[in-house]
Amino acid sequence: MTSTFERYVDRLDVGRQLTDGALSRDDLVAIIRRIDSAVAQVEGHGFEPTPFVIERELAIAVGLDEATELWVKDETHNVSGSHKARHLFGVAVQEAVKADPGGGPFAIASCGNAALGAAVIAHAVEHSLEVFVPEWANEAVVDRIEDLGGEVVRCERRPGVLGDPAHHAMVAAIESGAVPFSCQGTETPSTIDGGRTIAYEMVDTLVHHDGGAPARLDRLLVQVGGGALGSAVVTGLARSAHLVSLPIVHAVQPDGNHPLVRAWDRLVAEMLQGAEPGTNGERADAARALGPIDEPTFAEVKTRLEADAARYMAPWDDEPVSYATGILDDVTYDWIPLIEAMVRSGGHPVVASENDLRQAHQLAHIHTDIEVCPTGAAGLGGLLSLLSSSPELLGPEERIAVLFTGHMRPGDPDPLAG
Repeated sequence: MTSTFERYVDRLDVGRQLTDGALSRDDLVAIIRRIDSAVAQVEGHGFEPTPFVIERELAIAVGLDEATELWVKDETHNVSGSHKARHLFGVAVQEAVKADPGGGPFAIASCGNAALGAAVIAHAVEHSLEVFVPEWANEAVVDRIEDLGGEVVRCERRPGVLGDPAHHAMVAAIESGAVPFSCQGTETPSTIDGGRTIAYEMVDTLVHHDGGAPARLDRLLVQVGGGALGSAVVTGLARSAHLVSLPIVHAVQPDGNHPLVRAWDRLVAEMLQGAEPGTNGERADAARALGPIDEPTFAEVKTRLEADAARYMAPWDDEPVSYATGILDDVTYDWIPLIEAMVRSGGHPVVASENDLRQAHQLAHIHTDIEVCPTGAAGLGGLLSLLSSSPELLGPEERIAVLFTGHMRPGDPDPLAG
């Protein structure tokens, strides 16, 4: 099967850079095929399009009516068991086309799936890898990373030091000569490019489902930690010529760690000249009052966000906690594209309760055949929270999408226990 990266080579940023004649399109395709083949030697398969299907039984179980379509993008059997390797494949391709690639080890900070994806890709391209993880990182994941040749460094959180200690350690390694190989677009912009292939596959599936007509997607709920996944998907959708319009976007974060939500709350309060929203219901009301904003208006907003970023996006004050451990980034690094997608579409962020995150994980296992992990089902948890706080938002016969982004690992909680 043709690699998804070869299929979308003309949409990739790295493909758009082929303007100086040093590298042809055929050369780039050859690089993609070579790395994808090496990945397949490690994993047993390369990057093939993943399922995006209607889950009718799950839709009814979460409280949607029979006319509403709940589409699930299943990344659980992708390379390394999650969407993360897509991001790192994009980085590996970018590194391969550089005239003067960095000679130091690749470096990544992660609490699990991203590090595992990086280990697979780094092993495939025969490049050394330094992996900075929190002290509580999943032992099975750590063992697999080390089996693939990655050097794992556990990072202790220090009292009074805000921000993710693993990210701090990665930044220090980069300053000492390591090559950024992360799922934070702030350090590694091409990681967003790789993740956009998720959106391209979603749109193509919808176009096929609708008989070739431009695709319709009404609402998207996407779990957000560092923000690369969400930013990749929303910018990929925005670039898709065969999508009728950008869906209403809801970024989902847990109650125990939601820096992006806090940034949106502060921005929208300023725009409406009112108090900051404090609940999901108040966020829905604020989004209605604001309405979708146009591109010129957002250009002014973006200037404000970039000029005083720390006013809006700051590290979480306490140690982040959640059932969905994979989205416990102290900071949402790739946040501005998500803010833009929400305010441009009339959407708003959703804080998912721990109960909704647990229930989403359980319902996913009862009503689908997908072995999704707690973090992977967090977008569905956001849908449960949205239905609880603002059920009136959903229109008749909506088409809603969530992403199941990671496979269960040894040590993950049993969703059917208790």
